[in-house]
Amino acid sequence: MRVPRDARMPWQRVRARTLFSRPAISPQRLLLRRVYLVLALCLLAFTILYIDRDGLRDASKAPNESMSLIDVVYFTMVTVATVGYGDIVPVTPRARLMDALLIMPIRVIIWFIFLGTAYQLVIHRIVEEYRMKRLQRNLRQHILVCGYGLSGSIAVRELLESGTDAHRIVVIDTNPDALEAATSAGVTGLLGDPSREDILREAQVSEAHAVIVAVSDDPTAILVTLSVRSFAPNVKLVVRIQEHVFQRQLRQAGADVIVSSTKIGGLLLADAVESEYVVPFVSDMLSARGRVTLLERAALPEEVGRMTNEVKGAIIVGLARAGKVMEFYEDPHVAIEAGDTLVMIQSSRRDSAI
Repeated sequence: MRVPRDARMPWQRVRARTLFSRPAISPQRLLLRRVYLVLALCLLAFTILYIDRDGLRDASKAPNESMSLIDVVYFTMVTVATVGYGDIVPVTPRARLMDALLIMPIRVIIWFIFLGTAYQLVIHRIVEEYRMKRLQRNLRQHILVCGYGLSGSIAVRELLESGTDAHRIVVIDTNPDALEAATSAGVTGLLGDPSREDILREAQVSEAHAVIVAVSDDPTAILVTLSVRSFAPNVKLVVRIQEHVFQRQLRQAGADVIVSSTKIGGLLLADAVESEYVVPFVSDMLSARGRVTLLERAALPEEVGRMTNEVKGAIIVGLARAGKVMEFYEDPHVAIEAGDTLVMIQSSRRDSAI
């Protein structure tokens, strides 16, 4: 249901919310890669020290006694680990220069790998899980947008323009760049496939007010519709498709509203051939920023008892009562009753008459 123009707040860009993402690879594979990298760096440090082993001195050995392979391995490990017992030290200018210019950067890189791994596998996951749980506690009656391509981004922008709180919108997409764009508008982003059960659970789809499916292709839209409907049998499900032939499958999958972008675009293109003002007027009417707005809302108490052609500031084009829709370009005007749903064209100017 569209929010009346009078009640809408102007859309403003807000601070980007946290992007909740899932790791691209498993923690086991990530840890294994880091271990291999650390071993390679240790081997590089060992090779450098072994080549210049004559510049090292061991306090426990005679001054002229050369360093053994075990001594170099030992010195490499204590140097990389920054333990620094002081029993083996570089004594020649060349050895000290190599330690400062080559070994020190290797040591710093290894410690950055250790710290980054600890953050990514432990601290980051703990923080992300905490934020996810806090998000899930607050997700009630939200709007879930599956896919943030051209159609999904326009839908999100229109929701924001119509007064929907950005915290009530959650976007799911597999493209991190798309989610960065979504979170810059203030909405919450989840990185993942919207047809996956774990992603839908994290997005609290069963508690959602509505789900918009705006993925890139129609077969994926059918799959997402089936997945959403299996978790949330009562949520309102709006699906965008490109090919009109998939409407039957989407109806069977459980879609409540199907929007065929190809069909709508084709109709407007055909109308534009013989008209000059129809397409701009329709676009203006459908947009939250237009001069007039097409919206659907429940009848207000002060409107009950009035005829449908007596509502100030709006043109009633449809009225739904007890599951039956009366359209007043065919049906006569009737008295509005409590519980009626009105479909109207309303001016964006306050207290104006159409």
